[in-house]
Amino acid sequence: MAAAFDVAALDLEYSNRDKDASYDDASATHIVLSGATATVDGDGASVEGSTVTISAEGTYVVSGSLDDGRLVVEVADTDKVQVVLNGASIHNEDGPAFYVRQADKCFVTLADGTTNTLTDGTDYVLEDGSDEPYATLFSRADLTLNGSGTLTVTSSYRHAVCSKDDLVITGGTYVVDAVEDALRGRDCVKIADGDFTLTAGGDGIKSNKDTKATKGFVSIDGGTFTIQAGDDAFHAETKLVIDGGTVDVTSCYEGYEAEKIYVNGGETHIVASDDAVNAAAADLSGDEADATATTTDARAAESFDPAATGEMPDGAEPPPAMDAGAMPQDGAMLGGMGGAMGEREQNGGMPDNAFAEGGAPTMGDENCLIQVNGGYTVLDAAGDAVDSNGSVEVTGGVLLVNGPMSGGDGAFDYDLTATVTGGTALMVGSTGMAQNFTSGEQPFAFITASGNAGDSVAVANADGTVVASLMAAKQFGMVLVSSPAFEEGGSYSLVIGGQVSGANADGYADVGTVSGGTTAEITASTTASGGMGGLGMGGGGMPAGQGGDIQRGMRGGALQ
Repeated sequence: MAAAFDVAALDLEYSNRDKDASYDDASATHIVLSGATATVDGDGASVEGSTVTISAEGTYVVSGSLDDGRLVVEVADTDKVQVVLNGASIHNEDGPAFYVRQADKCFVTLADGTTNTLTDGTDYVLEDGSDEPYATLFSRADLTLNGSGTLTVTSSYRHAVCSKDDLVITGGTYVVDAVEDALRGRDCVKIADGDFTLTAGGDGIKSNKDTKATKGFVSIDGGTFTIQAGDDAFHAETKLVIDGGTVDVTSCYEGYEAEKIYVNGGETHIVASDDAVNAAAADLSGDEADATATTTDARAAESFDPAATGEMPDGAEPPPAMDAGAMPQDGAMLGGMGGAMGEREQNGGMPDNAFAEGGAPTMGDENCLIQVNGGYTVLDAAGDAVDSNGSVEVTGGVLLVNGPMSGGDGAFDYDLTATVTGGTALMVGSTGMAQNFTSGEQPFAFITASGNAGDSVAVANADGTVVASLMAAKQFGMVLVSSPAFEEGGSYSLVIGGQVSGANADGYADVGTVSGGTTAEITASTTASGGMGGLGMGGGGMPAGQGGDIQRGMRGGALQ
């Protein structure tokens, strides 16, 4: 059974005003930026040198250019302000270009057909006794971005767009380049629609509230995303929900990260230098002051390759050695060790739950969950592709996985259980830490089978119809597959290196035929056999007929 998602616990809704980008231009106050100063036509705003301050509730239309100054919103904490950017360009060399210092909520509307630009310098003059502000567009209040225009934000200091409360986006085109995070909402990030091109030295999209379980989430209901990130593409402390949209992460450290990750829809492509989808325990120890250190640690983890160096990172302790007497009986292994070790960058060593009282190693956090309920998801990871410190549940959708070549990582890595009750899952990767599903209402099959980058991997039923396929992004040594077309105990053909008719750019098809290639027989079952389980071997090792390399003892020919 899929774990129930408590929607009522989170505020996933958008207000009418969040989605309404209209405004009355005739009654609005107009602010015209002009080089080193600005002029105001209407009430509620004032100019002092190169600083424009909005001090009363209302609607303000901003146009023109400010060479080195800032736009500040400072109203009562019960007031709402709408700022319409109507072809505005603001640069501030020593602080935010746009600063919402106080308000109940600020709505930033991008006027139709306009391009608006916010930029900053490399050093900020911070407020006394504080690390704030720290973003080109920085808000201490709820911040909503809407409209149909374009906003370009370049951050040379730290973050690009940051709200210390909610960050809500319901429309617009965004081109963001940030030294650290591109879009950041401390309480949450909610995106209904928009077109996003995000380049970030840190995280692409992040929410990190650390004091409430119902905060610190990212919710994506629509939009188109192209992301290049140095740390995580999407990072939420508690929950990350993907309901729709198109996500193309061309490079990142990790792709989707949160304690609980729900993929309900949309189209996702992620290329990650570490884990593509990672369910890790929420970090409740840090605050904004720790953000720089966290980013630094993550970048260090990105450049560290234990397989290449044979060494542990500075300050990290290796796990205690286990003698033969400490091994579990019946050949079981701690299959989740690799996934838990992968969270080293968050904890500076072993994960918080790695050792129980008395020093005995324990694995698994039942709060951590990856649940795929729908959508079309394609992953390519140099680390673990699907990595949960707890459990994984596949109930629907399409999940295509290109796992790592390294023996210390796997296409599929979890610490507790992995179940499949629906949908199509096809994974290839290395064999060193390969894991199978633990059980499922829908049959699945695991086999050691080798191939190379560019090889098609296709599974066909008895009449030759393809039920699932992908194009391998790199060399692999195992295949894990589950399909709604599978029947308990049914025999299917695994074809590597063939030609799949009707396959898309990812090599995926669930109809058509495959010709050529090298073929082996696999058997689908709802009972695990072969591959390590979360805390042990599924069925005690590789089953007869599935444990050998596909390149040995295979029957040739083609399926037509």
